Amino acid sequence: MTYLSQAKDFQGVAEVFLRDPERYAPLLQFIENVMTRDSELTVAEREMIAAHVSKLNDCGFCLGAHSWTLAAMDIDLATVRAIEEGAHEGEVDDRLLPVLAFAGKLTRTPGAVGQGDIDGLRAAGWSDQAIEDAINVASLFNYMNRLVDAFGIEGNEDYFRQIGQTLATRGYAPLVESALKRVG
Repeated sequence: MTYLSQAKDFQGVAEVFLRDPERYAPLLQFIENVMTRDSELTVAEREMIAAHVSKLNDCGFCLGAHSWTLAAMDIDLATVRAIEEGAHEGEVDDRLLPVLAFAGKLTRTPGAVGQGDIDGLRAAGWSDQAIEDAINVASLFNYMNRLVDAFGIEGNEDYFRQIGQTLATRGYAPLVESALKRVG
């Protein structure tokens, strides 16, 4: 059940975006860029960061959508469950663990992030560009979690399965295209 009258029948965040495409089209382009452009972080790793941040923020909608996206990407079910439960060691690639820890710190205590955190990611083998990409994913999903939760959007398994398949195979481009057509 959504909280705002203009969103009373919305099942997902896409409907928020398409209700006011002039406002949200730039955000959608940013999301597509952050989540799918070429990066040292794979698209699946960025989806794991998104799901991890969503878990930390207790955003059931985003966690559901991005867990189904990972499943549609053929990510091992144990890895998806580990992300959903916040228990990453042993199930998530060791190289990604410090990125998830960093995303967690950026989510929980952003003012405490410092040079040592960045140096730790570099020591784990991540380039500055990959670190910037991780910062963008974590920051983006902190925003998205708050948007979805403040609207009261909950979603359901059928919706998550459908959106997960689309995100896994086509990214965010279909949503960007829909919004830009409506702005046109």
